[in-house]
Amino acid sequence: MVNFSGINWLAVVVGVVVSNVVGFLWYGPLFGNTWLRIIGKKREDIEASPSMYAVTAVASLVTMVVLAMVVAAFGAETFVDGLVAGAVAFIGLGATATFVFTTFSGPPVGAWFLLAAYQLLVHGVMGGVFATWK
Repeated sequence: MVNFSGINWLAVVVGVVVSNVVGFLWYGPLFGNTWLRIIGKKREDIEASPSMYAVTAVASLVTMVVLAMVVAAFGAETFVDGLVAGAVAFIGLGATATFVFTTFSGPPVGAWFLLAAYQLLVHGVMGGVFATWK
């Protein structure tokens, strides 16, 4: 049965913010130029709209709620336990699904590696936060 009662909603909101801030940094100053080169675009070619950010925030919210539930289901009590739970959840579900998409119809594999590294970082860190911030 799905149980939302043990979720720390403040931690979920922090997770949404962390995910989006890390994404901004990841695809901006840290690896933005690398990402653009891999996908064959220039910065001028990328036009973000407010609705894109809204969709990203909602997707991050869903991800953080599910991640909090997974960490609880793992019984993670320490930061390292939560980090492992978050990493396992992403590698087993997110990384594999997005890699299959990339293989058949997605962007170049290098773009997938950037996405996977970013998501692994966020899932691991927030898994650790969910395990310890009760």
